Formats: sequence, C-alpha cells, structure tokens
Amino acid sequence: MNKIIILFGLGLFTQLRSQELQKTMIPKISNEFEKITIQDSKKKDDDRCIETPESRKEIFSASKSEYRLSIYYENSFYRSDKFYYKNGYIKNKSLSFNMGSPVGILYHFDKSGKLIKEENTDEGYHFTPENIVEYCEKNNIVLPKGYHESGFYTRVRKDVLNGKKVWVIEYLIPDGDIQKVVLDGQTGKEMERETVPFVSS
Repeated sequence: MNKIIILFGLGLFTQLRSQELQKTMIPKISNEFEKITIQDSKKKDDDRCIETPESRKEIFSASKSEYRLSIYYENSFYRSDKFYYKNGYIKNKSLSFNMGSPVGILYHFDKSGKLIKEENTDEGYHFTPENIVEYCEKNNIVLPKGYHESGFYTRVRKDVLNGKKVWVIEYLIPDGDIQKVVLDGQTGKEMERETVPFVSS
C-alpha cells in the first residue's frame, strides 16, 4: 500500500513538474556562429511572418544596415532575437522575455563572425523572469505566450528608475484602463502602482 502511495506521489510530482516546465519553457540559445539564409518566400515590404511545423512563428525584417529574426514559441513567455549583418553573419543574439527585454547572455559578434563579447543582461536583477511569472499568477495578471499580431497584452520590461533597476508590468484592468506596477529588480518589492488611461493606437 505504501509503495502505491509513493508511486502515486512521484507520478503527481512528475506531472506537476512537467506542467511547470511547459508553462515557462525557455528556448536554448548558444554562443555559436550562425548565418541567415534569406529564402525566396512571400514578402511584404521586406517583412514576413513564417509559421513553422514546430509550433513557432518567425518574424523576419530587413533595414538598410541589418536583418532581424525574432522567433516566437507557442508555449513560451520567451522568444529568440537575432540580428545579422548584411553579409548574413550573426551580429548579436539573445533571449527576450515577454515584450522584448533581453534576459540571460547577449552574444555579440564582429563582421567576420568572431564572438567578441558576452553581456550579462541579468546583472542587477535577482528577481528573475520566473519570479515575474509567479507574481503575475499570484495577482491574477494574464501573461501572453507566443506571437500576437495585434491588441493590448500584458507588457513586462526591464527599466531603470532613479538609478535602480526595475521591472515594469502594465496590464489591462476591468474598467478598461491600464494598471502599471513597478517592482524592485533585486527583491521584487512593489515600488510604485498607478492607473494609466488606455489610449487605442
């Protein structure tokens, strides 16, 4: 009987752990060189959105100086952001959380493809993105996953307030306005809270 209870408990723990990992799936990114291949696919003003079989969307854009590829994952709060020189060689790449604040290591490369710098974007942020997810769940704030074409969704970004690194969370509240919350980047303590009128663009 005890063995059955233990096995049931282990099975339940594994299932919950699996759900937790799925909920906060973090894509992998490395410091390896890469080169982008510009495919002859449907194109509109040098921007395109490609849906892949791996349940992700790739948003490609081009400017005069560089290419950009953002990869959104259907079941993740994160995306991959990669910038390329015009020769197709990687310029820099990192993971981004929610609306685009880089997290983890931002890798920089020169035009020959050589890795020249590894920048720790989490410096000064002991309150992690995973802590942000927990905070939002606790406070009934819905965080979006994957790619969304339009509309207002909860926005989370890193910022600096009075010399202190902070997280800024903005989300819609029932009366149609936006609730803005500022959390200390070190401790997660709430520093500011204000209601901002929602203005449709």
